[in-house]
Amino acid sequence: MKIAIINSQTQKNFFQCFKSIKDTINIKEHNIYKFKEKKSRGHTLNYILKKLGLNEDILIVADDIKLTKGWYEKIKKYRSKAQVWGTSMLYPNSKKIQDNGYQFIKIKNNIFLDPIDRGKIISKKNKDDWKYTDCVCGCFLFITKEALKLQNRFYPDYGMNRWDELTFIQKAKSKGLRLAVLNHYCYHAGTSTKNNPNKNLSSISYQIERRFWKKLEKKFFQINEIKKKINLRFNKKISNLVRNNKNKILFYGAGIFTENLLSSKSLKNRNISITSSLNEETGFKINDYYKIQNIKNIKKEKFNTVIITPSDAANYIYEQYFSKWLKNNWKGKFYKVEQTKTSKIWKYNLNEFKN
Repeated sequence: MKIAIINSQTQKNFFQCFKSIKDTINIKEHNIYKFKEKKSRGHTLNYILKKLGLNEDILIVADDIKLTKGWYEKIKKYRSKAQVWGTSMLYPNSKKIQDNGYQFIKIKNNIFLDPIDRGKIISKKNKDDWKYTDCVCGCFLFITKEALKLQNRFYPDYGMNRWDELTFIQKAKSKGLRLAVLNHYCYHAGTSTKNNPNKNLSSISYQIERRFWKKLEKKFFQINEIKKKINLRFNKKISNLVRNNKNKILFYGAGIFTENLLSSKSLKNRNISITSSLNEETGFKINDYYKIQNIKNIKKEKFNTVIITPSDAANYIYEQYFSKWLKNNWKGKFYKVEQTKTSKIWKYNLNEFKN
């Protein structure tokens, strides 16, 4: 096996990743190579395949990955089940799932790539060692030599440093190859592709991703091929808040929740604004009406209600940008969105911040 470590960060990151490899396999039996990140991850991946050739199995890892004992034994045991493999990931120093494979879903005729079980605590109930999924995290990508005979390139013009592994996987699947994920948890910082100075290649903005995703979707997907449909449900508290003209509402976050909640043509309350701390999002319009404002330009006197929509970062956002409002005698209410997912329905609720 040939192992390629993508060094996109510091030397320290590289050696930490290398050490985790050394601690989990006999490195004398394999060839390990270091590659510096190029223009984007997709360009780096193509360069790796060009340099390493296509005649052996290749493992590609990013330098923000820490491998754990047992991953290679499972790969060898189940190698025949699929031609491309990923593995499950935990957030660093935690038991919280970051990546466990991805599934394609459809919401109102839009395709999304949904992380499976993200944010959940790992459970011992799962006795299966592996599973088939629609996509994997490309920071751990094991490609067999059989796969490389049929598919030997990535498509960075569509992956945009976000979904480069997906462009490879989709083409490979169209040729009859299979993708699977090990239920074996490594650790992943999730920072290796976020250092690019070009915000089109590194921003976490949903609005930027959405624009590029449409280009990828047109190239690689058909909407009728996506079988899993998700319905969104907003509870009455949310509807009542938004529809009450007395509420002057500021939404922090311009993602799926905000976009769909404010898409109703029957919504009459125009005392609604949207803000973000991402400079690159400023000026984007939600539903061709609500313009995203930079948080630095928001005047708290204009609002009596704030709804923080990114549920996984709500507490941080509140402390970073809004807690000081109360110290300055602001009399409104703060809420954070809570999401509950089932196989067919995503339910949204609001919880008020108490001080």
